[in-house]
Amino acid sequence: MSDDEARLRLPNQVAARLDISASTLRRWSKEFAPFLSQTAGYPELSPNGGASHRRYTDEDLETLIIIKGLLAEGYSYRQAAKRLEALRLGEATQDDAYAVVAAEGEKLGLAPAMSVLADTIHTVADGQQMLLHSQQASRDLLGVLLQDNFNLKEENARLRERMLRLERETSEIKRKEDERRGAVEERLLQLELEQLENRRGCLGLLFGA
Repeated sequence: MSDDEARLRLPNQVAARLDISASTLRRWSKEFAPFLSQTAGYPELSPNGGASHRRYTDEDLETLIIIKGLLAEGYSYRQAAKRLEALRLGEATQDDAYAVVAAEGEKLGLAPAMSVLADTIHTVADGQQMLLHSQQASRDLLGVLLQDNFNLKEENARLRERMLRLERETSEIKRKEDERRGAVEERLLQLELEQLENRRGCLGLLFGA
C-alpha cells in the first residue's frame, strides 16, 4: 500500500467525522463530485464491473465541511455548488470560506486542522490582495503613460500650428518686402528717366536745339 493510499479515508470514517449518515455522505459525494477528488467523486469501476469503494483525501474532508456548513445555512445543492465554484474561481471572498470552515470545524472538534486551513486561506487572500494591488498599480501607471502620450500629442499639435503660423507670417513679410523693393526700384527708375529728360532739355537750351 502506497503512502497516498494510506492517507485516504474510508467513507465510514468521513461520515463519523462529519457526524452524518453514510447515505448522506454518498449523496453529497455524487451531488458535489466535481469538487472532490477522483476517488471520492468518481470512483473507478472494479475489474468485475462493480463500483469500487469511495476513498477521501484531507482536501475532500475540508470541502465536505464547507458543503455541510453551506447546507446548514439553508443553501440548496445548486446554490452550494455555485458557491463552491465561486470559491474555486476566487470570485467569493476568502473570509466567507473561512467563516464556514471555522464554524463547522469547531462543531466537529477539528480546531487544529481548521487553524491551519484558516491560515492557508488567509495567506491565499493576502496573495490575491497583493496581486490586485499590483494590477491596480499597473493600470494607474498605464493611465499616466497614456495621459502623457496624449499631452505630448497635444503639445506637438500646438507646435506644428505655431510653426505653420510663423511660416505664413514669414511668407507675408517676404511678400511685402518684395513689393516694397519693387516699388523703390520702380521709383528709382522713374527718377533716372526724369533726370535724363531734364539733361536733354538743358542741352537743347544751350545749343539752341
